[in-house]
Formats: sequence, C-alpha cells, structure tokens
Amino acid sequence: MENQNTTGTATEQQEKTFTQEQVNAIVSKRLAEDRASRASELDKREKELNQREMQIRAKELLSERGLPKNLADVLRYSDEESLKAAIDVIDHTRGFKENEQTEHKNESPQRRIIENILPSGKADTIGDPLRKAMGLK
Repeated sequence: MENQNTTGTATEQQEKTFTQEQVNAIVSKRLAEDRASRASELDKREKELNQREMQIRAKELLSERGLPKNLADVLRYSDEESLKAAIDVIDHTRGFKENEQTEHKNESPQRRIIENILPSGKADTIGDPLRKAMGLK
C-alpha cells in the first residue's frame, strides 16, 4: 500500500510540474491581464476627472457671462471649444430675447397686432386704439 501512495504522489507531482516556458507564459498572460485592467481603470478615472474639470470650467464661464451656473448640467460639451460654443449660443439667445423685450416694452399687445396687420409705417398714424378710446395720449 505504501508503494501505491508513493506512485500516486509521483504521478500527481508529474501532472503539476510545468516547464519554465509554460510558467513564463502563464505569468506573462496574468501580468498582461492585470495591466489591461489597470489601464482601463486609469482611463475611466481620467475621463471622470476631465469631465469634472470641464463642468467646473463651464460653471466659471457661465458665471462670467452672468448666466445661471446650473446650465452646466444641461449643456453638451466635450472640450473647451465646444463648451464656449454652447455658452455663446445661450448668451446670443439671451441677448436676442432682451433686445426683443426692450423693443416691445412700451408697446401694448394691441399695437403689436396692428403692426402685424397693417403695412409698415401705417401703425404709427393710427396709434393705440384702446388708449384713444379712453382718451389717453
């Protein structure tokens, strides 16, 4: 029986032995897998960091232009150039709205309706009919 145990362990040892080339291949494969996983983890962290930095930059630029900082959450940007372009569009739109509001600030809705119906220049001669009906200048 002892003889069988000795032979059994000898065969087990033979099954578990590897050549140096096999060991090198196994170690190289595991090292490559480890490097790849670490590299992908680093890439992921780098992208997250860049995204956070761009969001901070977006809030700074929005603040400089007098726009709400929470717009940074809805803007789409991947780099400084696309961020500035998006903010320019918002700023231009805001300027357009402000100009439109100041143009029509002193005008009544009736006057705007008259201007849309009558040819240009004719609305000035008619005036605001509601004010006229009430005897106001």
